[in-house]
Amino acid sequence: MGKDELFYKKREARQKRISSIIDKKPNRWLIVCEGEKTEPNYFSQAIKRINKLLPEKNKIIADIKGLGMNTVSLVKTAEDLQSLVDECKKVIIPYGKIFVVFDKDNFSNTEFNKAISMCKKNGFIACWSNQAIEYWFLSHFNYVDSKINRSDYEEKINNEFKKKAVSYRYKKNSKDIFDNLLKFGSLKSARRNCKKIHEEFIKGGIKASHSESCTSLYKFFDEIDKRCEEYNAASINDAFN
Repeated sequence: MGKDELFYKKREARQKRISSIIDKKPNRWLIVCEGEKTEPNYFSQAIKRINKLLPEKNKIIADIKGLGMNTVSLVKTAEDLQSLVDECKKVIIPYGKIFVVFDKDNFSNTEFNKAISMCKKNGFIACWSNQAIEYWFLSHFNYVDSKINRSDYEEKINNEFKKKAVSYRYKKNSKDIFDNLLKFGSLKSARRNCKKIHEEFIKGGIKASHSESCTSLYKFFDEIDKRCEEYNAASINDAFN
């Protein structure tokens, strides 16, 4: 085999590898979570249910990381994970979507707002909650626009399950919260209500750090709907409500 033929064969092989990486991009999502268990458990269940709606070759491959880090450190880690390169060091191994999931909790206003700005700058989708992700869970039952301390979320969520006359009780790090919220609450209502509240804060010029009670987690499911629409699959609202 001549040098020219070897060169073209190597170039063809590399182009195929690049093409394969690009083709896989929309299917591979990164979800980086502040919490080590609650959020990863929730998103793992969500992806599992969502993939039942999608064609086999288009199912989402989700890398879900529960890192136990603060807001800004979490975004920086997402940047690092995005920066993996292939063996030739020339092609970024891509994620079709990158979500960064974090709560306000006790973090400073400056840190919280900075993390959101960093996400926007990097093209990440910030799924933040003020004060905590349990506000999103509670929104599956009621339109909640009053301030609630995060220490009260668990009790209020369980009061809603109690009204449904079910024995399930939510606890931090629950592995089955997604399925039970679908079964006894309404994802459609949570998305609609949280989007409305978030947009009202934005219109009022109120920064995320002062937007309580509020969450942008509905954006994750907006991206899922785009994915389902692309492959003529049922929308989330139709399939899950």
